[in-house]
Amino acid sequence: MSHLLIGGELRAREHHRIEDDARAEGPLHAVTLPNGVEMQVVTVGLELTRQLLVDQRLSKDSARLQREIKRQLTARGSTQENLAGLFGPSMLNSDNPQHARLRALAVQAFNGRAVQRLAPRVEEITAELVGGLPEGREVDLVERVAVPVPLHVIGEVLGVPEGDRGRVRVLIETMMSMVPEVSQPASDELGGYFHALLTSKSLDEESLFGALVAADDGGDRLSHDELIAMAFLLVVAGHETSAGLIANVVHDALDNDLWAKAAMDPGLVPVLVEETLRHNPPVRSATHRIATERVEIGGVPVEAGTVLLINLGAAGRCPEAHDRADRYLVDRKTTGHVAFGYGPHFCLGSGLARLEAETVLRHLTSRFPRTTCSAGEPPEVTHSDIMASLKSLPVVLGR
Repeated sequence: MSHLLIGGELRAREHHRIEDDARAEGPLHAVTLPNGVEMQVVTVGLELTRQLLVDQRLSKDSARLQREIKRQLTARGSTQENLAGLFGPSMLNSDNPQHARLRALAVQAFNGRAVQRLAPRVEEITAELVGGLPEGREVDLVERVAVPVPLHVIGEVLGVPEGDRGRVRVLIETMMSMVPEVSQPASDELGGYFHALLTSKSLDEESLFGALVAADDGGDRLSHDELIAMAFLLVVAGHETSAGLIANVVHDALDNDLWAKAAMDPGLVPVLVEETLRHNPPVRSATHRIATERVEIGGVPVEAGTVLLINLGAAGRCPEAHDRADRYLVDRKTTGHVAFGYGPHFCLGSGLARLEAETVLRHLTSRFPRTTCSAGEPPEVTHSDIMASLKSLPVVLGR
């Protein structure tokens, strides 16, 4: 069963059972990625998950991770050399003080004031996309809304030209598949695109990428490799995860008979988004960590050099933290999840992700209060070691 913690052909919430059963069985589960890299998936309760996410013995340092992954790949005869895409020296793959330095250069674009400044544009993009949807015919909300909204928003924030965004989306999805034959070429191509964009004389100086290129903190500037790594992080995190959250919360509202209630009471929308983050997060596991020394997790020893993925869904559905934790409830007495991480690496874009999901759900429920899921099997989910997002969400929109 452990292989289903990092992939598999599953539908809708089937991965919940896999993750919850794994948590009940024990804290550690050995898995092997499609490229042959071995690691351990951690499935523990909410409190221990929070402790692990701030444990300095579990490093996110890019160099450490790349050395171990390259060692494993070489031992298996792989010639893959370039790991700078998902494992580049970004703030996601760094420890303090380097992490704090990199985060400080990006935080201005994603703080509360910056997100509120984006709100009118998120409204405009959402209203235009939702306004173009047909009534009474089946439509795929992943393709028509969940993906385009964050793609256009993050594209505008970062300065990715509109004509390039479709190709960037395809490269991200291919890279996230973790299938070496296609993911590595996609990563290389995306890296080349970011290099061209970041060195272009036509780069919008008002965009985040433009600001990062020009950023100077007392003479401290981002290196070219750091800029490329930051580009990977912000585009992937700003698009893929938000699209997954939008799709999940739309599906959850429909599947739990809460759509009409949200249409009548827009105040319910933020509650739905928060419960989806707890119960059905789009980020399946926190990104890779590596043990710098021998540690114990839930009483089980973990040797130095072990690569770890900390599952976030199993933590959010922890029965010790929440009554009826396996159920989707909007009148829940307890709150708390780690869908955006915890501690120093708490997601920088959490405010923007919430804003996008709430805006989309509010527009959809208001315009189409009689929407229903299309008949048939539950929708397929793209499961990987990191993500759990709907491939499609066919619905019939009704007023």
